Amino acid sequence: MSKKYEKKGLTAEEALRGYFLNTGYFVVRSIPLNYKNYDVTDIDLWLYIRASSISRERTCVDVKNKRTPQAMERVLWVKGLKGILGVENAIVATTDNRKETRDFGKDNGVMVFHGEFLRRVVNMFSAKTRITEEELFTALSAPCVTDSKINWHRWYKNLKAMLIDRLNFNGCNELLIAIKLLLGEYLGTGKSSDIPVRLLYVTIAYFLISLDYVSRTVTSLDADARREWLTNKLRYGEAGLERTEEILVMAERFLTESEKANLFPRPKLKNEFERQMKDYPAEILGEHFAKLESLKNLFNLAKKFEDQAYVRLLIRPESCSSDMKAVIGLFCDFLKIDRKKII
Repeated sequence: MSKKYEKKGLTAEEALRGYFLNTGYFVVRSIPLNYKNYDVTDIDLWLYIRASSISRERTCVDVKNKRTPQAMERVLWVKGLKGILGVENAIVATTDNRKETRDFGKDNGVMVFHGEFLRRVVNMFSAKTRITEEELFTALSAPCVTDSKINWHRWYKNLKAMLIDRLNFNGCNELLIAIKLLLGEYLGTGKSSDIPVRLLYVTIAYFLISLDYVSRTVTSLDADARREWLTNKLRYGEAGLERTEEILVMAERFLTESEKANLFPRPKLKNEFERQMKDYPAEILGEHFAKLESLKNLFNLAKKFEDQAYVRLLIRPESCSSDMKAVIGLFCDFLKIDRKKII
């Protein structure tokens, strides 16, 4: 691809991101799709919306702002991508204006945004009120001060990938680890670096979206049941306490077969496991997010954190809005970080 058309494509992706944000979606641009350590492709745009209290919709968008877009081939391609990702919808945005292309997309379950529409979107949403994905990626060239092994570019790509393959409690728990790293990095830089702040806001947004997605099935439960369910899942992961018990039984069996059970008897294993779990205060998060009002607000709050991650004039945690401070403070309490040092 020539540099001219590569730049046009990136401009179109950023403009479409602005369009979808403006219409109420949570939008992530350029998510890598990997398979067994192979880079398969990038998802140009990933959309998420809370359609109702029990329904969520995810959409993959393929953007081709080219002179010869090969639009019908892109319809076939994105239909396959939709199936691989397991998302509810798929869109192709193309410079092609032919009615036949839109009909072909409709017949195959893919919405086609035609050339005239794409041109209008690019013209309407080119104002740079936010930093672009490229600008954020450029800023990530700075080193991590608390862990020299971390490459922010690679770290950020892996973070985004969680939305397509770990939109569950396992992903939530990985995102909590990422939040802890970023809060530590913010303090480690003397609260002077923009990188941990922007990434912190993005990561919190991803956590809230993930929690919104997995909690769509429990809104009908009473508060106590929701609290118990959330606490269990946040503590033990997607498999829950039952799977953890199975692992303990398997470990005991393995030790017995290897004649080392006397070194690690089951009561000792279980007590050590329970001790470590008690040090993981999932109740703090479970108590907060079990409230119906908190669950209802997850999506809107995620959009707010995402927006603050990309504003040109970055607002530090201590100066952000009260609802954002409340969530940041909640994570500080959960992670045993003095919230006064952050907000």
